[in-house]
Amino acid sequence: MKITQPTISSRSADLFKRGVDRLNAGQYTLAEALFREIVALDPNHAQAWHQLGVTLARQHQFAQGEAAMRRALALHESGELQRDLAWALLWQGRDGEAVAAYYAAIQQGVREARLFNNLGNLLKKHNQTVQAEAAYRAAIDADPAYALAHGNLAILQQDAGQCEAAEASLKRALELDPKANHLWLCYGGLLERQNRLDEADEAYCRGGRWESVQFLRRRVAHWQELERIDQAALQMIASGAAENLTPWGLLGIPSLTPGLHREAGRRFAESRWRGELAAAPLVERGAGLAQIDAALAAGEPGARLRIGYLSADFHEHATLRLLAGVLELHDATRFDIHLYSYGNHAPDAFWQMRLNALPATFHAIGGLTDAQAATQIARDGIHLLVDLKGYTTDTRMGITALRPAPVIVSWLGYPGSLGAPRLADYIIGDAVVTPPAAATHYSETLALMPHCYQPHDHRRERDVQPPTRAAAGLPERGFVFCSFNQTFKFNAPMASVWARLLGAMPASVLWLLDPGSERARANLHAFFDSQGVARARVIFAPRVAQEAHLARLPLADLALDTLPTGSHTTGSDALWAGVPMVSAVGALFAGRVGASLLHAVGLDELVAPDLEGYFQIALALASDPAWYAQIRKRLAQARSEAALFDTLRFTRDLERLYLAIVKREVEGGEGAVTVG
Repeated sequence: MKITQPTISSRSADLFKRGVDRLNAGQYTLAEALFREIVALDPNHAQAWHQLGVTLARQHQFAQGEAAMRRALALHESGELQRDLAWALLWQGRDGEAVAAYYAAIQQGVREARLFNNLGNLLKKHNQTVQAEAAYRAAIDADPAYALAHGNLAILQQDAGQCEAAEASLKRALELDPKANHLWLCYGGLLERQNRLDEADEAYCRGGRWESVQFLRRRVAHWQELERIDQAALQMIASGAAENLTPWGLLGIPSLTPGLHREAGRRFAESRWRGELAAAPLVERGAGLAQIDAALAAGEPGARLRIGYLSADFHEHATLRLLAGVLELHDATRFDIHLYSYGNHAPDAFWQMRLNALPATFHAIGGLTDAQAATQIARDGIHLLVDLKGYTTDTRMGITALRPAPVIVSWLGYPGSLGAPRLADYIIGDAVVTPPAAATHYSETLALMPHCYQPHDHRRERDVQPPTRAAAGLPERGFVFCSFNQTFKFNAPMASVWARLLGAMPASVLWLLDPGSERARANLHAFFDSQGVARARVIFAPRVAQEAHLARLPLADLALDTLPTGSHTTGSDALWAGVPMVSAVGALFAGRVGASLLHAVGLDELVAPDLEGYFQIALALASDPAWYAQIRKRLAQARSEAALFDTLRFTRDLERLYLAIVKREVEGGEGAVTVG
């Protein structure tokens, strides 16, 4: 009997069916091999090219997947092909082309809820909110049970201030998918912003978003069961169980390690700016630096290093209060300074006057998309871009992810590693907050200032007349311990030390910044009640303007730092006001700032290795008038002598560090970048 050989067409059909089966089973290597065999037999097999492209894209070979899909499109146009091409383009950060492909798919009859939802996400990302809402509603029309589209519509409504509509959309999403943790996170966030804290806590717990539970409870000093909740949150990081887990909110967890904090940053970046991180860089690392380095070294007339500062906080905010002096004192003959502001807050008259007088060019980029803003920075020819936000509120690190400058530096706003090497090449610290031995905990290369990483504004008011103790709500006599840190930095071990201090100094009081929440005040009073501290001895200071706060600070006798996240601007404010501070060295950047500040004013003896040492130092200062007077005298002298308050010296050191970073990029090197 004669055996008939299968035709190319029948063999391709068999291979195609097997390939689709392997693709659906997630066996991508086998599927790829089968589809490649088909196109080798039949180069005009459009479906095989299409599915080969999908298989490659699912293996994160997006450029190769795109090429295969375009080969398929050249053979046969289809809406499904355009839909899958859009997905491959999206993952390469080519948002505009992805939007065009999605619209092409729609025009060719594709009416899938997922397509409309993805299109809505892209449009929202590029500030096309009207079109994004239409896309989300089209997704819901296509599949009313598609919970994700209801959730994304809710986020859009919330951003527009439509809280009632947003809540209704989120409730509908949760009815459809009650096990969706990210939807509970969104719902909890909406409730928290409305100060419905008990409901927010319940929502976070129902969704298993333990990182948000612990932060919310720390905000209101609800410290019961935190150790168990903290461990659950840390396990989420270690296992990668939750996307969009904001690293900033983890800083209050005492058992958070530097390694886990870096990992949280990496995961956050990859979930938040996936496309931008995958896109081709706008500017290659190091491009053009050799030329400017040589020109500066040769003293060529007009040669200036072009520095860009990127932030949302160029208004009356903690960052500008610290940075204003540096910006004013930059050497305009050697440095061309540009400020890129994406904030929506208008500065008051005083700060606007200072901004207008700066030797810098101001760029308002708040109305631009991340891609547009990055393109402008690249066109401006910035040599070194300094991101001042990191993973703090209102961050737009999609701009830096697109790499608009040949070197990017993280500084000042976020106390830790971003975790994603593409977001920043260097992080500015000092030998205390970022010791060279801790370099492995950073995705960035350490760039170390010689004294302290934190600047100071040389134009702060000096010797303002303080109010009376009575006017500030303090007793006329007695030692005043203070901590004006945010409540989320407090915890039971820290507060227990404070209670011990109050017990050892019977006439003393503890002066805290009002947390702005009756629940937090009640919880703090209840804790100190349990430690035997009368309520009258824990006094809450109202929130006032910065000038009024600096004026009242000298009424305090001793500032108490916090762990695991310590005093930052709060600490420098106290020291500037002449109030000594006791600190302890933490494991994280955020817990070492107080030690750095004290080192920079020459008061290293006020830094303890642990909480017991912290207690002993604070008690000795409070009970030894002679030693306390000596410390106050040294701190008063430091205002005119110490490196911490010498803004001009700091600025020149920072400029030398910038030049050293450029030199390192041009010539290479190992270890931290330092300046003597």
